Amino acid sequence: MDTILYFCYSIVYMILFIMGMVLLRQDRKLFSYSSFLLLVTFGLIVDNLIIASGKFIGDGPLLESLNALRFWSHGFITPTLILFGWGMAKRIHIPFTKKMIAPYFFLFLTAGLIIYEFIENMHKTFVPIYEYGVLRYVSEESSGPPLMVLIVTFILLVISIYIFIRTRWIWMLLGVIVMIVGSAIPIPIESSAVTNAFELIFLCSLWLTNYKLKPLSPWTK
Repeated sequence: MDTILYFCYSIVYMILFIMGMVLLRQDRKLFSYSSFLLLVTFGLIVDNLIIASGKFIGDGPLLESLNALRFWSHGFITPTLILFGWGMAKRIHIPFTKKMIAPYFFLFLTAGLIIYEFIENMHKTFVPIYEYGVLRYVSEESSGPPLMVLIVTFILLVISIYIFIRTRWIWMLLGVIVMIVGSAIPIPIESSAVTNAFELIFLCSLWLTNYKLKPLSPWTK
């Protein structure tokens, strides 16, 4: 069952990725803050495909390397959600975006988290686990949500609250809350894939927000 769910997540992320590409082309920009969300979506496609394919690849060096790639890509890509959040904050002119130091703060925070994750991954040992029909490698040192994830989530929570206050657009805030609750509360279901649905809801809320808060929308005038 979990294998099917992970493949389904991959397909949904592929659809989001394609839609994101279309949106970027409509904006006629080679680069925007939406590009970071596109990058994260691509990372989740790879992540879910690797997990779903684990039992078909089989235990061994190849699967271990692919799963190591999951951790490395997660460490390098996920912190860029902070820059996406910064882009959304700029679109609605949240007061702190007018501070000269603000863009440097977001940039250095993102870079700092990437460096932190790089150092953390250098010391990780990966071990295979087989549960609910899925074979994958996990970090032997894992214990609760990584510090990087907590910081990224907190930053997006603050920005989503500002977005709701200024525009009454609640979906990003709800998406972040769903992500937090889904990660914090154990679900009595024999599945490791079901909890990933919260991650999917979270990402969908970010794409909806990216679409709603277009640079040329009335809210940004």
